[in-house]
Amino acid sequence: MTILTTRNEIVTSKKIIGSEIASIQKACYDEDILQYYKDDHEEDLYWEQFDCWNNEIIPMITFNKIIGLNHSDLTTFASKLSEKLVELFHTIHANGFIIISHLKLDFFGNRKNNFKPLKEAYRKLEEITGNTTYKEAFEIETDDISVFIDILFWITRCDPSIAEYIFLFDKDEQIQINICKYGNIHLTEYHKEQLTASKLKELGWKIIEGQEFDQFTTD
Repeated sequence: MTILTTRNEIVTSKKIIGSEIASIQKACYDEDILQYYKDDHEEDLYWEQFDCWNNEIIPMITFNKIIGLNHSDLTTFASKLSEKLVELFHTIHANGFIIISHLKLDFFGNRKNNFKPLKEAYRKLEEITGNTTYKEAFEIETDDISVFIDILFWITRCDPSIAEYIFLFDKDEQIQINICKYGNIHLTEYHKEQLTASKLKELGWKIIEGQEFDQFTTD
């Protein structure tokens, strides 16, 4: 079951998530861009995105990796990625998840883009939210993973107008992932490393070091 929830509810009840979002927002803050907003008398619109600016930042030990799959068929990639992520989540006994972006921005981006997979992703998102705009967060269960991974993969890959980082945290705040435009998983574990290099290899993942690239076939 998918629950629509507010960003404020998530970041106040989940201290690690609140800390991570605040840290990223401070890193994204740009005085020059703020000045453009001020010049247009729209300073409030800029600060609306930085809704976690004042959250406490907690010092944490983290373990970071970029991981990917050897799967070059674009049409079946999201399905395969969902399957492998569910396996990974089962390994650390993660069941409930939270989806939230780094800035308070609309999950719906450029609706004029007629690329079929992107249009289908937004259709699914509209069905879930009951709206054509949504800036808050989602609480989901394992059964919802495949639908959301399909949505997130295509909107991240095809629509640069959405938030650059859309995160999936497990509800126990063990891990955080986000999908990049290449379909790779940027993985962070908190406090302890459960997904070691050997465990990830056993689960069928590759660890990516160096520059990322698009592995998909052109057809």
